[in-house]
Amino acid sequence: MIDIVKVVKEQHPDLGPYFVVLRPLSGLIAPEAPDAFAEEVQVWASTETPSARLALLDVTYALFPGWPEETRTLEVVSFTDATELARFAARWTH
Repeated sequence: MIDIVKVVKEQHPDLGPYFVVLRPLSGLIAPEAPDAFAEEVQVWASTETPSARLALLDVTYALFPGWPEETRTLEVVSFTDATELARFAARWTH
């Protein structure tokens, strides 16, 4: 299995050190706007993690060693500090 965080850091160093890669179909993305948080997440994040920024990033990697590389679009949320990342992850990831 790959370390997706390492791959994202290498290909998108502008994100900074504090980010989380969302799982596909996480339910955190607005169904009508794939580049925006779902309303409940947006309302919560605006007060609890105001630096949270959602980005759709193209990342090229192989799912498993020896498999061919493919480019996939990943949903990534970045933060200005570790405290906000931890707060977001504790509330929204499982």
